[in-house]
Amino acid sequence: MKKISTFLVLLLCLLNLGVIPDIYGQTPAGLPYSQDFNTTNDFTLLNGTQTNKWFYGSATGNPANSLYISNNAAANAYNTGSSSVVQAYRDFTIPAGTTNATLMFDWKGDGESIWDYLRVWMVPATYTPTVGTQITAGGGRIQIGANFNQQTTWQNYFNAGVNLSSFAGGTMRLVFEWRNDGSGGTQPPIAIDNINLSIPTCKVPQNIQVTSVGSNTASISWTAPSPAPAAGYQIYMTTTNVPPTSSTAPTYTSTGTSATLSPLVPNTTYYFWVRSVCSGTDTSFWIAGSSFTTTQIPATIPYVQNFSTGNDLQLSNGTQTNKWLYGSATGNPANSLYISNTNGTTNAYSTSSTSVVHAFRDIIVPAGTTDATLMFDWKGDGESIWDYLRVWMVPATYMPTVGTQITAGGGRIQIGANFNQQTTWQNYLNTGLNLSSFAGGTMRLVFEWRNDGSGGTQPPIAIDNINLSIPTCKVPQNIQVTSVGSNTASISWTAPSPAPAAGYQIYMTTTNVPPTSSTAPTYTSTGTTATLSPLVPNTTYYFWVRSVCSGTDTSFWIAGPTFTTTQIPANLPYIQQFTSGSDMGYTNGTQVNKWTYGSATGNPANSLYISNTNGTTNAYSTSSSSVVHAYRDIAIPAATTTATFSFDWKAAGESNWDYLRVWLVPASFMPTSGTQITAGTGRIQIGGNYNQQTTWQTVLNPTLNISSFAGSTMRLVFEWRNDGSGGTQPPVAIDNINVRVCSKTTPVVTVGTPTHNSVVLTWPQDNGGASYIVNYRPVGSSAPWQSVSVAAAPYPTPTNTTTLTNLLSATSYEVQVVAVCNGSEGLPSNNTFTTRCDPTPPNVTISNITTNSALIKWSPLALSSHYFMRYRIVGSGAGGWSANIPLPLAPANTYNLGGLNVYTTYEVQIANMCDNESTLNPWSNPKVFTTERTCDIAPPGLTITTITPNSAEVTWEPFPGATYILRYRKVGIPSWTTVTSNTNTITLSGLLELTQYEMQVANVCSGTPGTYTLPYLFTTPTVVYCQMSSTSSSSEYISKVTVTPNGKPEMMNQSPASNYTDYTGVNNKFIELIQGSSDNKITIEKKLSGNTNAGVAVWIDFNRNGYFDINERVFVSGPNNEQTVSGTFSVPTDAFISMTDFKYVVMRVALQKDAIPVNCTNFPTGEVEDYTVRISKPIIPNPVNQTEILIYPNPVKTVLNVKNISKRANYKIYNSAGQIVSSGIILNNKIDVHNLINGVYVIDIDDAQGTAQKKFIKE
Repeated sequence: MKKISTFLVLLLCLLNLGVIPDIYGQTPAGLPYSQDFNTTNDFTLLNGTQTNKWFYGSATGNPANSLYISNNAAANAYNTGSSSVVQAYRDFTIPAGTTNATLMFDWKGDGESIWDYLRVWMVPATYTPTVGTQITAGGGRIQIGANFNQQTTWQNYFNAGVNLSSFAGGTMRLVFEWRNDGSGGTQPPIAIDNINLSIPTCKVPQNIQVTSVGSNTASISWTAPSPAPAAGYQIYMTTTNVPPTSSTAPTYTSTGTSATLSPLVPNTTYYFWVRSVCSGTDTSFWIAGSSFTTTQIPATIPYVQNFSTGNDLQLSNGTQTNKWLYGSATGNPANSLYISNTNGTTNAYSTSSTSVVHAFRDIIVPAGTTDATLMFDWKGDGESIWDYLRVWMVPATYMPTVGTQITAGGGRIQIGANFNQQTTWQNYLNTGLNLSSFAGGTMRLVFEWRNDGSGGTQPPIAIDNINLSIPTCKVPQNIQVTSVGSNTASISWTAPSPAPAAGYQIYMTTTNVPPTSSTAPTYTSTGTTATLSPLVPNTTYYFWVRSVCSGTDTSFWIAGPTFTTTQIPANLPYIQQFTSGSDMGYTNGTQVNKWTYGSATGNPANSLYISNTNGTTNAYSTSSSSVVHAYRDIAIPAATTTATFSFDWKAAGESNWDYLRVWLVPASFMPTSGTQITAGTGRIQIGGNYNQQTTWQTVLNPTLNISSFAGSTMRLVFEWRNDGSGGTQPPVAIDNINVRVCSKTTPVVTVGTPTHNSVVLTWPQDNGGASYIVNYRPVGSSAPWQSVSVAAAPYPTPTNTTTLTNLLSATSYEVQVVAVCNGSEGLPSNNTFTTRCDPTPPNVTISNITTNSALIKWSPLALSSHYFMRYRIVGSGAGGWSANIPLPLAPANTYNLGGLNVYTTYEVQIANMCDNESTLNPWSNPKVFTTERTCDIAPPGLTITTITPNSAEVTWEPFPGATYILRYRKVGIPSWTTVTSNTNTITLSGLLELTQYEMQVANVCSGTPGTYTLPYLFTTPTVVYCQMSSTSSSSEYISKVTVTPNGKPEMMNQSPASNYTDYTGVNNKFIELIQGSSDNKITIEKKLSGNTNAGVAVWIDFNRNGYFDINERVFVSGPNNEQTVSGTFSVPTDAFISMTDFKYVVMRVALQKDAIPVNCTNFPTGEVEDYTVRISKPIIPNPVNQTEILIYPNPVKTVLNVKNISKRANYKIYNSAGQIVSSGIILNNKIDVHNLINGVYVIDIDDAQGTAQKKFIKE
């Protein structure tokens, strides 16, 4: 019950907050009604399961919250792929006798033309809209307005004549219905705010109009309501489209139905509102009139507008999405006039919204005017014949209409064509603009932007630097380039009428930066021609010509066509890798996509490529058609037939439309930009269309036929073509062009210094790419030539080289190098050389080693060489080497080395020296040997081969005819134990566990021992037991072990399953037994699964030899399923006694499923446990007099305790030689002996109670 109550309270709270709709119907609101959604929502929302729903919230609002469509409750956005019909409604009580009311609300929403929109309805309260179904007219249902959409900023709907008569005396339901069809659309969907429904007492004025507009004044009029307001009307006017509130003071008043608004500012847009005044406290709503723009004060000629400080053009934008704006988003160089869909923050446009907008300026044209000059800068991409700029001259009486394009007729004249598809600033110049039809009147210059909403490319149009003038000095006409050479060019033009009195000036540059009026000329001419010289070959030039009428009067600079000086033909081979520049010529013209040299791409660095951004990127405008060429002139020698041609390329483009072609043409044929090359006289296409490869490819033609160009100049042309109907980035890029013709000229060969088996040959590489064949053989040999093929060295490597290997040493050879071109061999060169002797160090062997000599032998013997030897004692360093000893000449290859030391290790090296040379070849690797030893020398190789806790097997190197003597002792003990042997192996037994020993051995020859070896130290190990474990213990294991010794404490260990557990280091699991005891009991509790049988075995290593012997098994139980087994055992009388903590014996308990465990053997199932066992002697009566002076422990390591003495007892300690090693007073009954070496000592104790002498061992 508590949960249900909580839910109901929560539901009522949500209803009151408007978070969910009122599901039980509304209480009708009275009039007047106002809802700004600032604090709550009282509309019922009918959303059902639709994807796009009505929500109340703060995602958008005017200014704060609102009612809006959302697909996620958080944003004012909708799913354009899901169809939805949803409603929001409010019920109102309409007073009896009501006729007209006023309805206002704010709204915004884009949606999609006739598919995604808002509709507003008045319906009877008995009619409930159905989610997913649109409301239709009929049955008392009345639509208010049309479809609301395609406005992304807040709009105000105002209707002062809403007819409520059909609902008078009843309840009317106001419904806001959103519909979208799921086939696309534009964000955001609809939002609603500030709803106001009232029955006014003061009626609004009707039919508000602007009757006339001047530069400083405007007239407006309206129709009076019925009844007319008793106190007249008020007008509010402003230059910003911010509506007044009910308390806003008026700008003008009127007692009639018209008013004159004055004074106004020329060329300014104004907004105004009119309201009725029925009394001092009763006014109607403000009703907006249409905005208007005051006319311009016409400019005079010359007219210049560079937009640096402002804009005086009138903008006719209306409600179009894409508008003319003045600002700083772009400019040449700073501000400009441009199209924007962001109120001027960017020079961009909505390509899906149609627009026709105008910017214009009125200009007075003097009487008698005929021709004028118009200039302006512009840029804009747009879309071919759909999105563009047009420029018009129209009468001042003609006002362009927003949304409608200007057409020719009625005195309207178009200037130029359509301006678009240029993303960089262009200059339009018209020096023959005919103004005669406007002479003596006012001409309106109009810039008209049009886009059709079906796509397009950013940016839209921008305008800057408008200049209209009537020149006093006429410009030259028909400027042409009449001829172009590599260092000169001729130009001509037609003189204007009248011709300039002071001739003409020409300005020329290699950059397309136009001159200004103050720019100094490069050339002058009194006639209509000029020769431009000297020029740089293969360079693009830009030039301008102007008339000079007097020293102070010149015309505008008029641009002539650009030209490129011809190339100085390249000689073969022609290699262009674009690493440091480009020597290509270009025919780019005004094409959008141009050939450019740069670093945007390359293989590997720079290259030649198509770009629509002046080389910053390897990209092209796929909507602009282009045909451009890059070419190089190459001189082809007479009689040339075949060349090797290659280049690298990459391009995506578009199948049969956007591609590269490569041509060979005569130098007399100049490609034309915009026109593709076709097959014709002397024109040869290489390959097909190159495209659709985005990674670098290589074209190689090793047999290109260029015979038709022999003895003349050939032009190599790379032609790019794209059709403007789409395509894929990137366009083409070219790198590593190579044209070569090889030569068979006999090479001049340089023979390098031969080695014993190789020689390096070097010769100049033919630039044309010839390959080579190298032939060689021994001089005088009748054997066939040995041949090596050598490929051409890559350009620009100046030389080629090869190394002949596997040659015979000390042999004379003859060698030939032959050039090969296209399979044809030239004449061979002729050279000889002789290889050196073989410097390879010989193999050295040592034999016949005595105590003072050795026989040295070396092989193999190299021809044409002689040998040297050196030797030294190993470890004697660089200064220990002997002088180089000349060795016998071949065929001898042995040398007896004498005068050596006994039992000394030497190393020997041998090297050869080629005959007729003075430098030794490399030494051989050292050969090490040791001279024999004499019997008196200590035997080497003393070592231990096997060691146990109690024994060690010792061996050393034997000496012929000798016997041996070995001595050993515990470290620290003065005396030795001596053992003799006839062999070089002895086993020492009776050693102590974990004890350090030293030993020495000597030869015994003729009964006399020789020199002992240095002491050899070793330590005996402790006992180690075999490993034993089960594989699995989860189901059968030892659960408890209990040992009840006879005379010692019981040990009990309960444990979980484990394959093996070592309890030897666990103190509370130690077991104590008494030597010789019996009736010691052991109990094993088993954990078995089901009826499983398991056997148990227990061992104790009584003799501590590290093995569980068969007689040390103290308990065994065959396989059975008993849970507990037990037995008793005895401890042998000679069992090992544990005197120290680490010297103990081990008990092993093993349980095995279905078997008796076998020691040291692993098994599948069961468990193994190891325990520590300490065995002590049985207690016997103490025979020691407990009152006499006693010492303990004995043996001792650090502190010797003394018992039964006074506090002032003295002591003296003697070693085995009788020397006093320590003395003093015994303090606290303790003597520190840790500094004594290991051995046997005697202590004398002198006390008032008596004296004592004791012997002790220091460990």
